[in-house]
Amino acid sequence: MIKISNITKKYNPKKSNEFEALHGVSCEINDGELVAVIGKSGAGKSTLLHILACIDNYQEGEYTIDGTLVKNLSEKQYAKIRNEKIGMVMQDFALVEDFTALENVMIPLNFSKQKIKNKKEKALAALKSVGIGELAKKPCNKLSGGQKQRVAIARAIVNEPSMILADEPTGALDTKTSAEIMALFKSLNKQGRTVVIVTHDPKIAEQCDRIIEISDGRIVK
Repeated sequence: MIKISNITKKYNPKKSNEFEALHGVSCEINDGELVAVIGKSGAGKSTLLHILACIDNYQEGEYTIDGTLVKNLSEKQYAKIRNEKIGMVMQDFALVEDFTALENVMIPLNFSKQKIKNKKEKALAALKSVGIGELAKKPCNKLSGGQKQRVAIARAIVNEPSMILADEPTGALDTKTSAEIMALFKSLNKQGRTVVIVTHDPKIAEQCDRIIEISDGRIVK
């Protein structure tokens, strides 16, 4: 379970340009839920997602994952949580363009002590699970947007995390490809993973179990 209580996030704290992006935000996301986070640009959606992903810290409140308090941890502890519990998917894919699809998916496995053969097998299995196993050896700069997003999703799930966080994962895709990617997220959710999707697209949000709406740094719905 993900639980955040009275989270406040300030950028440039105690400076003249201080900005409070989140104001006492609280919510719970149960294991196995498919949740959409919606709101206008600048509402605080991505800030919330980055806190959930342990990419960004916060000043006040509490955030727990499976009962573990996430705050003031060492970078090694943060990295361990990110690598074992969380898979992250970005709008711009965040791939190494000159790497092959397989090499990109293997990146999270670099932290493990597995043999290279085992890493390749796991990465290939992840690519096959998202429907592009045949593209394993193709450089990512030769792939379409939808194919790149599938590589990004394969990379997010290669360590078999319990939670997938996606920041506008269909924002750069056409309608048909967006539907295919959303179907993939729903399939991952049916396999038992918690999926949280930040989106501005109401059609994407409507396909989720629950919608959390943020406005001006506060949850309003």
